Amino acid sequence: MYYFAMILHWFFLKQVETLYILTLLVSVNVNRVFSVNKNLLLQNHSFILKLGLFKLAQVKSNCVVINQSNIVSYKEYTQDDISMLLTKVDYLKIDDIKLDLDFIQKVEASRKVYKGNHSNQINYFININEGYEKYIDAMKSKYKKELRREVRRFYEAFDAVNIVYFNKSNEVEKFMSDMQSIHNSSWKNGTLNELNVATVSKLANKGKWLGVVLYAGGSPISYMHGILDSDDEYLLINNGYIDALKHLKPGKVLISKIIENHMQFNIRTIDFGSGSSVYKKIFCNDSHNIYSALITIKHSKYALLFQVQTWLDTFYSLVKRCSEKLNLDHKLRKIARSR
Repeated sequence: MYYFAMILHWFFLKQVETLYILTLLVSVNVNRVFSVNKNLLLQNHSFILKLGLFKLAQVKSNCVVINQSNIVSYKEYTQDDISMLLTKVDYLKIDDIKLDLDFIQKVEASRKVYKGNHSNQINYFININEGYEKYIDAMKSKYKKELRREVRRFYEAFDAVNIVYFNKSNEVEKFMSDMQSIHNSSWKNGTLNELNVATVSKLANKGKWLGVVLYAGGSPISYMHGILDSDDEYLLINNGYIDALKHLKPGKVLISKIIENHMQFNIRTIDFGSGSSVYKKIFCNDSHNIYSALITIKHSKYALLFQVQTWLDTFYSLVKRCSEKLNLDHKLRKIARSR
C-alpha cells in the first residue's frame, strides 16, 4: 500500500508538470484556416490527454479521417502526397481499417504514431449467423446466467419497459433527441462526436440506418444506433445509457434484446469496432485484427502530445495492475466517471 501511495504521489507531481507544458502548447492558436482539397474528409477533433478515464486536458485540432470506406483513394498516395497532406492538418486519424502492411509502412514512415492500447487494434463483433438460440447456448455459463438475471431485474424495476426501433427518415429527429438526452446523463457526456440529422436521414432513406432506444417508465434510458450494410451487418456508430441507472445494466439489457430480435432487420453480425469495454467481452464471440492510429509530423506539437499520452498509457497500466491487486479498480473508475 505504501508503494502504491508513492506511485500516486509521483503521478500527481507529473500531472502538474504535464498541465504546465500543455498550457504553453494550447496557447498556440489551433483554429487556423486550412487550404485543403474539398474531397478530403476533414474533421474537427478534440485530442484528449487522459490517464485511463481521468481527462487531463483537451486540445482542439483538425485531422483527416481515413477509414475503410475511403481508404482506397489514400492507398494511391505517395510519400510526398502524405507529407503534403500533413502540412495542412494536425494529424491523420486512421479508424479501424483492415490490416494492409504496405499502406501501414508507407503512412508510418519517419512520422510520429500513436496507437493507444492493444484493444484498439482488435475489432470485436457478434456472429449470430446460426441464430439466437445457438448464440446463447455457446455463451459462457457465467455470462449467460448473469445476463438473464440482469434482464429480469431491469424489467421488474419498472411498470413499463419498451424497446423502440427507428429506421425511417421521419423518425431520425425523435431518435437523435432521445439519444442526446441519454448522452447528457451518461458518463460519456461531452465526448459525443455525432453524425448530424441530415446525414443520418440520408442513411435512413437508403435503408442503411437503425436506431434503437430502451424506454422505462416512459423515459429514454439506453440507446444504440449504427449502419446496416448489404452483408447483413449492423455497424455500431454509438451507444450509451443513463449513468444513474447503471446498477440496472440498461446498456446490456438493450444489446441482449437487439440480439434476441436480430431477424427483425435480418441482422447476422453486429460490429462493435475496437476498444476494451467490458460488454464486448461478454457479448462478442468473434474478432479480428485491425489498424487504428493517429499520425503526425515528427517534432511537431502533436508529436509531443502523442509521446505524453504514450507515457500516461504506460503509467496507467501500472496503476491499473496495482489497483486490481488491492481491489481499488472499481473505486478509481467511479471517481473518474464522476469528474
